[in-house]
Amino acid sequence: MGRFRRYGDFYPKSEPKKVKGGIKAQTRKGAFAKTWWGKRWIEVIESFEIGERLGRGRSYARKGQVVDLDIAKGRVGARVQGSRSKPYNILIENDTFPEEQWQQVITDLSGQPRFAASLLSGEMPRDVEEIFHQAGLALFPGEEELRFDCSCPDSSSPCKHIAA
Repeated sequence: MGRFRRYGDFYPKSEPKKVKGGIKAQTRKGAFAKTWWGKRWIEVIESFEIGERLGRGRSYARKGQVVDLDIAKGRVGARVQGSRSKPYNILIENDTFPEEQWQQVITDLSGQPRFAASLLSGEMPRDVEEIFHQAGLALFPGEEELRFDCSCPDSSSPCKHIAA
């Protein structure tokens, strides 16, 4: 029997190579996010309807398949170890806010001491999305605002490596 079975166009399931010192998700099972904004981000990603790739990405994240992570303004880069010998390079990009709109958000946030207090204590205020909305911005990007790239052979985007 050949490499592909039955339908001829799917890849057989393979296990990723183990990573020493990989970045692991904080949850082993159940809800993936604990904070309201983490849950909201997951909700946004789930709305992209990427099917099983999201579940496989969660599995990769929980196993520590993310080798490294590089976060910069408007982009997230990472190396994610799959079943091949070398990790895949992934890139997620989105446009950043125009400076004048960002300044409006900062002005609105600084005008309400409870926002500053929450942010300074390391918490994201629950109603911060409303401040962004009032400035004509979305705190969480939509699918059309994100650009994905992965060096894996999967033509679907986002793939499980990006989801991790």
